[in-house]
Amino acid sequence: MTDSPAQRAVDAAYEALQAEYVAANPKSAAAFAAAKDAGIAGGTNRASVFYAPFPLTFVDAQGATVETADGQKLTDLLGNFTAGLFGFSPAPVQAAVQNAMAHGHALGGGPNLYEAEAARKLTARFPSMEQIRFTMTGTEANTYAINTALAVTGRRKILVYDGAYHGAWIHGGRSAGPLDTPYEKITVPYGNADLIARTIEQNAGDLAAVILEPVMVNPTTYLKRVAPKAYLHRIREACTAAGCALIFDEVMTSRLAPGGAQALVGVTPDMTTIGKYFGGGLPFGAFGGSRAWMARHDPFHPQTINSGGTFNQNALSMAAAVAVLDELWSPEQCVAHNARGDALREAINQLGQQHGAPLQACGTGSLITLIWQKDPVIGEIGNETVAHELNISAHPAVRLLPALFWFYMVLRHDFLAGSPRLNYLTLPTALTEADYDRFLSALNDFLARNRKLLGLLAEEMV
Repeated sequence: MTDSPAQRAVDAAYEALQAEYVAANPKSAAAFAAAKDAGIAGGTNRASVFYAPFPLTFVDAQGATVETADGQKLTDLLGNFTAGLFGFSPAPVQAAVQNAMAHGHALGGGPNLYEAEAARKLTARFPSMEQIRFTMTGTEANTYAINTALAVTGRRKILVYDGAYHGAWIHGGRSAGPLDTPYEKITVPYGNADLIARTIEQNAGDLAAVILEPVMVNPTTYLKRVAPKAYLHRIREACTAAGCALIFDEVMTSRLAPGGAQALVGVTPDMTTIGKYFGGGLPFGAFGGSRAWMARHDPFHPQTINSGGTFNQNALSMAAAVAVLDELWSPEQCVAHNARGDALREAINQLGQQHGAPLQACGTGSLITLIWQKDPVIGEIGNETVAHELNISAHPAVRLLPALFWFYMVLRHDFLAGSPRLNYLTLPTALTEADYDRFLSALNDFLARNRKLLGLLAEEMV
């Protein structure tokens, strides 16, 4: 399949669009080169936003619209991988930050009033978080949660999915790299709760924590469809029996319901981590859990854990979080936004079917991933399922189609549709109904203009 008709067609279309992209974005190319010359290793401080031949440089933004260095205005469907849930510079966050700045945002390095207010509101939203601590990022939140479990249990191992991502230095299995924190990891595949439960039981004496996102995980893509209730409940039971912490990484998935994905399935973890969007665009993270797991963060505890961080409760991020919870992300706003995402996902799938295209929109609510294949990715499963398999095609064209679609949408329709690596749409609330309609029209155009190419791919997948 490495030199199939479909692969050759995708390669040719991709190369043509990439050449057009280079010609259309000389200032972004120059900005990337200047960043390298300035001493930034690799030209970017964030690997997830790099793509060949160079990433777009943003110079201005408002609402759901971003302007590039070359003057193109793009409608943003990426939402900064969930950190930009409310669009660019939402007014309530601006006002809250300006007020905090006016009163000395560092406040002498001591506690401030915003943090307790933010804590009250968040623990009310997430019953699993009886007590909470703030961080600056989701990566830090996951690190603190894991380290808390290590300290409380006195054990050294953690269990993760193969292909899991829990932040910049916490990966599972084949995704792990040389910069990963050297936790003693037990790696299991997603999809068989009985197998995972047996693994937990077999390692109970050494296992401090199981950390997972409560969604379907595949080493090659973000599916973000919430896992079945019975599946997660089986893992919950195994962790309880083993005396290890079940940590739900809800840095992204907490946006799927007022109480996070855990509320959708009714499975309560021992600790929960959140981050990204609660800062309204400012750095934010938090971890929390039951008092049994969080008690040692109390400075008066005889075995207290020193969990400091200079900016963990900085007034700007805390004020922003309060504004987000009060004005931008009420339970009603959360439910309505995810319903809109469900409708968009259904409309995308209908378009794919109408064109006979190898396209599936997967996910839950406002988190959608486009998978360019004909065979079912997930198949029909119910809430009582404890074992199932995911199916991501190995056809090489499937790996390149996200980039083809991304360049097409940027160049032809002024949309930032995820990234060239992955058409992962983390829909911002700033999008309008007109934006959704335009996106569907643009997708229809892509499918129509590439009917032959996509037809070849569909035939090769039979």
